[in-house]
Amino acid sequence: MTQKVMTIEPVPFSSPTFQTTIVGYGRYGNNYIGPKYAKSGYSWEVVAIVDPIINPFTFKQSVLGKHKPQTYLFKSFNEWHNIYFKSLDEKQKARQVIEIALKPELVYEQLMLYVQAGVKHFILPKPVVTNQKELMKITAILSKHKVKAAVASQWYYSDIPKFIKREIKRMIERPKSKKAVLPWHKTTQTNLSNIYFVEVKFSKENGLAYATKPPLLELPHALQLLNSIGLIDFHKHLPEVSGTDTVVNVIYRPENITQGIHIQASIDMEPHPLVKSQFPLWDIQERCLKIYLQKNSVEPNLKADLWIKFDRSGEVAVRPGELVILDNDEYGNQQKLTLNFVDDQLLHMNIKIYEAFQQGFVEFQNDNRILSLDRYGSIGQQIMLIQQIWELIKDNDRVIDHKVASLS
Repeated sequence: MTQKVMTIEPVPFSSPTFQTTIVGYGRYGNNYIGPKYAKSGYSWEVVAIVDPIINPFTFKQSVLGKHKPQTYLFKSFNEWHNIYFKSLDEKQKARQVIEIALKPELVYEQLMLYVQAGVKHFILPKPVVTNQKELMKITAILSKHKVKAAVASQWYYSDIPKFIKREIKRMIERPKSKKAVLPWHKTTQTNLSNIYFVEVKFSKENGLAYATKPPLLELPHALQLLNSIGLIDFHKHLPEVSGTDTVVNVIYRPENITQGIHIQASIDMEPHPLVKSQFPLWDIQERCLKIYLQKNSVEPNLKADLWIKFDRSGEVAVRPGELVILDNDEYGNQQKLTLNFVDDQLLHMNIKIYEAFQQGFVEFQNDNRILSLDRYGSIGQQIMLIQQIWELIKDNDRVIDHKVASLS
């Protein structure tokens, strides 16, 4: 077995600074994105936190609070607006960014307050809101007012899905024998065809603490990953849904994948005792992708463990991700390659978003490097559809596809 270690290092973007307000300082704001905003040398400066229960003592205990103790703390939009935003001149107002780190049930109302105040740059949580009507309404309003809004769906901004797509394509296109070897540029296949089965599990231990339903908490990660790899096209592929109060199961059946794509997302995962014994103080997460190319494969041809765990500071990865590829070499000999990797996805995402904020509205909307709210529409609508179906069936032992949901 060959083992390699890869670290993807983000490069600071040198540009005029934006002033950022984080709205919501719960688990995500405090533990995940907060430490990234604590870093210096980038094109953002956190100036304020808006959270109804925040206090100076608890904020100072956080990573962001230790690095940016001068940050203003506000209990509400009105406090933020009257004390901070109204004191800015027009040039300063044009450089304000609002990062909303709230549950999707709360996003619509809060977003509208800041849009009406005149803010022009937003970073929105996935899946943004809870229903299709609100998503369409927000998209139309922001477009009308030329507001730049990026969705914080980190798999869109990561290079890891590109590596996975390249490896799948390479394995599919590799000829069976040495005599048939062709130069890379002479191969003709360009899509991910001839896959037998795909399995994805994205789950959280103690996910109930987020008070967010399974289709809106873990599933958005899985769908974004599959879309970024190129396995699902949400304009063409539609879901079959089943589940319980804590689990949602989704199946897609693209023509090129014989047994389909099977996704499970749970918010109440029970980790294996061995894994829990290794990390007793952590809430264990499962971020697993398995791809089988042949019917009788005992092991997946590609397996990705995508759970990368950083320490509290957000600086050190204490658990890397892992990519395992089972393949034949050009002589037909089976080989297993293992690559451990560290990808600071949230930092990469922030760098790309803030770089894109330097552009005008039209250029921002057309920038494929950024998951604008408009570009997020297809996956967002798909999540809302699955949420609608899941609500219908979670208390019953049955499966409903999209056609039934559309009639109900």
